[in-house]
Amino acid sequence: MDIVECSLESTVFSMIVSNEWEQFRIETLATKEPETVRWIFDNFGPGDTLFDIGANVGIYAILAAAHNPGGIVVAVEPMAASFARLCQNGLINNLRNLRPYCVAVSATNGLGTLNLSSMEAASSMHSLDAAPMTESFGETVVTRAGIGLSTVDALAGSAGVPSLMKIDVDGAEDEVLAGAAGVLHDPRLRSVLVEFNWTDGGAPDDSRHEPLRRAGFVAVGTGARFERGSVRWQNTIYNRT
Repeated sequence: MDIVECSLESTVFSMIVSNEWEQFRIETLATKEPETVRWIFDNFGPGDTLFDIGANVGIYAILAAAHNPGGIVVAVEPMAASFARLCQNGLINNLRNLRPYCVAVSATNGLGTLNLSSMEAASSMHSLDAAPMTESFGETVVTRAGIGLSTVDALAGSAGVPSLMKIDVDGAEDEVLAGAAGVLHDPRLRSVLVEFNWTDGGAPDDSRHEPLRRAGFVAVGTGARFERGSVRWQNTIYNRT
């Protein structure tokens, strides 16, 4: 296991590397989703709270917390190995403004089943309950585990209403938005970045943007499109009008 120093613009932080997944996330920090990095740097300021829903080992959450010590980063990750590494990465950087939560964010509060495509930290393509997204990515479910479920609205009741919210949940983004009506309509939330996943080719169904539109958000930018198995995905950034 190694500790690797990362530097992006004027922000310097460290990440633990013990496998190829973690190495990949560090190597592609500046290039895979440059819109995410720019969104953090341009929007996350002192006094703000950033929700990172699907934080994995924390590559963006750690970046944000190190970049802005005057803000709070609420990093949510349900996969146990990735959550443990997220906490370790926060510890080695002495980030007192990082708030990790080990739950799956969904449309309801309660208990669910997390389907795991791998047991390695920093892996992805896990899914909740039925496993169509994991299999659509071309992965096999290696094991299943019970997991606590929370809505965004319930999370905000504990962690405070976010100023910014990033959602990267490998296909469960509609369920996350369904449980976020209160937060989406709260004027303290200024901007949302959502990675939409879809399996029917072309572009995602336009109706999936409706929860954001009804709350007064408009799309202001997108990232590159990616593809794996039969799944395509793309980031979209929304700002409140």
